[in-house]
Amino acid sequence: MGKFCTSCGTALNEGAKFCSGCGEATKNQTVETDSKQVNFEPYGRVGFSDKINDPKIVESIKKSKKFSRGCAFIMIPLPLIIYLIVSFVSDEVNTTDALVIGGAISVVFLLINLLSIYISNAKRGWDGVVTDKRYQNKTRRVKNGDNWEIEHYDKYVLTFRTDSGKKERCVESFFQGRAVDVDYYQYLEIGDRVRYYPQLNYSYEKYDKSRDSSIPCMMCKKFNDIHNDVCDSCGNPLFK
Repeated sequence: MGKFCTSCGTALNEGAKFCSGCGEATKNQTVETDSKQVNFEPYGRVGFSDKINDPKIVESIKKSKKFSRGCAFIMIPLPLIIYLIVSFVSDEVNTTDALVIGGAISVVFLLINLLSIYISNAKRGWDGVVTDKRYQNKTRRVKNGDNWEIEHYDKYVLTFRTDSGKKERCVESFFQGRAVDVDYYQYLEIGDRVRYYPQLNYSYEKYDKSRDSSIPCMMCKKFNDIHNDVCDSCGNPLFK
């Protein structure tokens, strides 16, 4: 009788401590059968979800855009208003300088907001495949008071080839002393087929989730049990 992993159904070699299919420890995780085949229930599903059209997801996207517009409405004119107020109550800044400096900063804020709108445009979405993933330990010069210091940081790079033949990259950096989650590098593997949603907080949906025990919420980024239908944190539907 052969031994098989109860997590994914892969046949186990004699004495193996870990499953070659999913990496699960084999201790107390095997099942014996007279057949070379074993029936098992995969964790998740295969295929892209249609939850992007779910009313709750659509409403969450609208609320997020509305919040962003509200912040932009406040932040863009704020530097100009502050400099004008300072020019009225202080002799150190005249009105002309306030208009030039405050206006320039406001224009920069406006350009940043327009760039953000462009980046999050749903029309920029694509389907593709992970072709490479690399980890790099990098250094950069940072100023600490009056001195320049060398700072080490980790760089995680995923490379994709879209169905249209374009090359896309996802870069995540982890700076020492600053908690930054690596959302995609640990979740995606070379060969995974993905769909990119620029309008969502978690941007990449995996096509084959059959071997995954957890699934990310596309709205709040929290990973949930694969058997959940909605996110434990924000209550939005999971892309299953």
